[in-house]
Amino acid sequence: MKRHPALLSLSQEHHHALALCVRILRNPELNHAEDIERHKADLLEHFAKEETQFATYWHQLPDSSLKERFDQDHTLLRKMLDQPRFDDAQWNRQFAQTLRDHARFEERVLFEQITEHCLSEK
Repeated sequence: MKRHPALLSLSQEHHHALALCVRILRNPELNHAEDIERHKADLLEHFAKEETQFATYWHQLPDSSLKERFDQDHTLLRKMLDQPRFDDAQWNRQFAQTLRDHARFEERVLFEQITEHCLSEK
């Protein structure tokens, strides 16, 4: 799928997040502290970039539930990163699934809506 240039770098960052999720979900019973901590600053920076960039888009989107989902996911992921339980397989699984599902939501739903309603030439 061709990505609008304004979303391209965010989309590329999702690839790295999804790779992290695969590694965690492959062995959720292992401690993934080193891998997650290595990505933490990048993930938090990514969330902040999206929040800043998308602030001008929300009022142009016809579905307000997109922003609600976006905000809820970012809040939950930040909380999980602030209170990690790296030795807990259930936490590892939930973190990886939440991050994976969020990246997929953005790629498959949100970015499509932003491209159509905010970035396309009318």
